[in-house]
This record gives sequence, structure tokens and C-alpha cells, in this order.
Amino acid sequence: MSETLPFCKIKLQYLLEMVTDHDLDDNALRVALYLTLAHADHETGESHPPFETIVAAIGKHAKSIKRALNKFEAAGYMAIERGTNKGKSSRYRPTETALKRATIRRREGDKIVPLSRAKRGHSCPQSRTGLSSKGGQDRPPNRKQELRKEHGRKRAPDLPDEGQSGVPHDQYQPIFVPRGICFVRDWDDRLARVGMPPLERLLPSVRHGQHLGFWLPARTPAPLGSVTWEAQKDALEKLVCAAHSRRKHPIPNTVSGTAFVPISMRTTRAQNG
Repeated sequence: MSETLPFCKIKLQYLLEMVTDHDLDDNALRVALYLTLAHADHETGESHPPFETIVAAIGKHAKSIKRALNKFEAAGYMAIERGTNKGKSSRYRPTETALKRATIRRREGDKIVPLSRAKRGHSCPQSRTGLSSKGGQDRPPNRKQELRKEHGRKRAPDLPDEGQSGVPHDQYQPIFVPRGICFVRDWDDRLARVGMPPLERLLPSVRHGQHLGFWLPARTPAPLGSVTWEAQKDALEKLVCAAHSRRKHPIPNTVSGTAFVPISMRTTRAQNG
């Protein structure tokens, strides 16, 4: 138990001994850290970089580096075998006393055993319960929630941009579509493809909140030729007929400056056909 561990296993404890020594200044600690981390041998901790290399790495004056080396040598952390100026570098080796203290600190740290989960601290509950043989707990069905979901599915309208159910609608709930947006252009393009005039000539512009627009069967038309499109077209014709029944005389459009002329969709199709 008294033999010293290899330097690679006690490197941190060796540095900790110097860090907690209040007699060493910052320059001495920086030099010791550089030698230990950058040049120390894996087994012995010995290093022998050129003095000019240490000066360049630390970025201090050469005299400051010499004073730092003298300080941690005098403190008993490192033995220095000074070289000559003719190409022989000095050798820096941790002292046996410093290595033994680092070894003792390492072994004392190894004796610290973390608390067991069974004795102290919080433990995570297991994933299974006594109410079920499977992981987790089976929840009984919520009949009210299932009825709400079923009722919501029955009331959910077909959305043209999310696929059609193919079920024709007897009556569409009109949706207000403001003028000047892409949805109105989509409707005008579709009406032009089937030989009908644009919305400006079919329906009057009405104000809803702060916007002018049209009440339409849907925000965008369904795919051409689909059952839903036929239902939307019938609903649009009903909206046009209802608007024309309220507007027996042409009424100026205050936005475009043109007059809204009642045009029957069937008459228009007959004229174009």
C-alpha cells in the first residue's frame, strides 16, 4: 500500500496539492500545470522541455519563469536537474514526497462509496402496478369522451384542401372569403374553367367586420369533377339565387365602380354551352 502509483493515475491529485498550497503564486502554478499536462512522462512525471519553449508557452519574461521554477522547487513539489546552455535541457521530475502525498489523496478518494439507492435518496417507481400484469396501468374506457369524439366526427365538415369524403352536402354553411386574397382567385379560376363569370358578377360584395368579400360554400373549391365540387356548385347557385331575389335592380359596387348585374348560373351555362 505504500508504493507510489504511476504518475498518470495521480496527476490530478498532484496538481491539487499545488493548487491548494497558498504559498505558490499564479506564475508558479501556470508553469507547473504546463509541465505536468504538456510534457510529463506517463509513468514517472518527468519532463525536459527547452527553457525557451516554457517561456513562449507561458508568455512571461524569462526571469519570471525562473522565479516560478525556483518557488515550486523550494516548496518540495519538483526536483530540477539544470542543464547547460549548450543544447542540454533541464530535467523536471516530481519529488517522491509529492508523489506519495498524491498517492495517499488518490487512495482516500477511492474509499468514498456512493450511497445505495436502496438505503438513501429517491428511487424511481417501477413501471408496472398491482392492477395490471402488463407494464403501466390499464385505464378503463371513458364513455363520455368516446361519445364526444364520435359526435365531433359526425359534425366535422369536409375540407377541400385536406381531401374530400365524397359525400354530397345538402346544404353548405356559407363561409366569408375576403376580396383580394388567393381564395377568391381560386374561385374565379374555377368558375372560368366551367364557363361561368367571376364572383364580382355573380355575387355582391358585402362587408363583414372590416373586410369586403363574398359568402361562399367553402374557402376554396373542391377538385374539379368530384362529388363535393358538384355539391359546392349547387350551393353556390342557391347563394346566387338568394342574392338575386333580394336585389331585383342593379346596385352599384362601391369598391370596383361597376354595377352588380343579376346573372343566373343556369342562364350563363346555357349561353356558353
